[in-house]
Amino acid sequence: MNRKMMGCLIAVLVFLAQCQAGPPAEETAVSSPTATAIPPIGVALVTQAPPTAVVQQTTPTPRPSPTATPSPTPIVYQVAEGDTLLGIAIARDTTVEEIEALNPGVQPQLLQIGQALILPPPAQVDYSGLIGTAVPIQVRVSQVQTYRTPVGAVWLLGEVVNEGSAPVDNVTVALELPDAAGGPPATAAAWAGAAVIPPGGRAPFGVLLADAPAEIGAPSVTVAGGDTVVDLGSRYLDLAVSETAVTTEGDRALISGQVQNVGDAAAAVILVASLYDAQGNLAGFQKLTLPEPLPPGETRPFTVAAAPPGGTAVTVQVIAFGQK
Repeated sequence: MNRKMMGCLIAVLVFLAQCQAGPPAEETAVSSPTATAIPPIGVALVTQAPPTAVVQQTTPTPRPSPTATPSPTPIVYQVAEGDTLLGIAIARDTTVEEIEALNPGVQPQLLQIGQALILPPPAQVDYSGLIGTAVPIQVRVSQVQTYRTPVGAVWLLGEVVNEGSAPVDNVTVALELPDAAGGPPATAAAWAGAAVIPPGGRAPFGVLLADAPAEIGAPSVTVAGGDTVVDLGSRYLDLAVSETAVTTEGDRALISGQVQNVGDAAAAVILVASLYDAQGNLAGFQKLTLPEPLPPGETRPFTVAAAPPGGTAVTVQVIAFGQK
């Protein structure tokens, strides 16, 4: 085969190969792929509704009424304005040494208002050696008043009147302040301000109810305990108070007067002043212990400041008792 025929054969073969391969690449239709959405990269913040609070309605269990009758266990006393260890000891028929023994580290010169002191239980009168039965105390409660403080607490005040023919001591009252809205009442117990109340005498009492209801009802006060004094022992009642007066300075009251020892023994003296407003309602009370014992036959002036929760005081009544 000559070169000319060989060339023609090669050209024919190339042409046949191109026909079988199809059209050129640039003419081939290319289908565009469907684009898949790519989620943005980041943090998706989903707002969730707050959980629904499950409220369980319960009826509070009322607190048990306190037993105000003196018990063999020690009691807790909160220091009030004007208190001294000697005065507290006389009022509770104990001694400074016993109080210090129950309160290690207490400093008599640095007592703070509201400070809690553990006191020994009041002495009980032993009637086992007497003929017949003990004479029940003849006392009544009067002048019950309630005063709301700026912080929502309530002062509950009143007086114990001795209508019997013998002195009485260790008088306690049970207090209940109902909730006008139907909630549980506030309850407490209080001691009469005077350790011994002579016949015909009256002694104030008071307690600050920190958890008082927002809407208070009519308070209830009952005498819970007390004794007829058979033997005064070292307690002393031969004291006379005179020339009492009260002046006001803003919301404070200044009480003054004279106390005389009409007996035959020297005595450490405690004074209890009851303050009354213009309508004769009990507005507050204050205690004062004379700094030195009062010898027999002597008279001593006294002055004590008070802040009655009931507002302006216009009259005052002061009783005195003491310990030999």
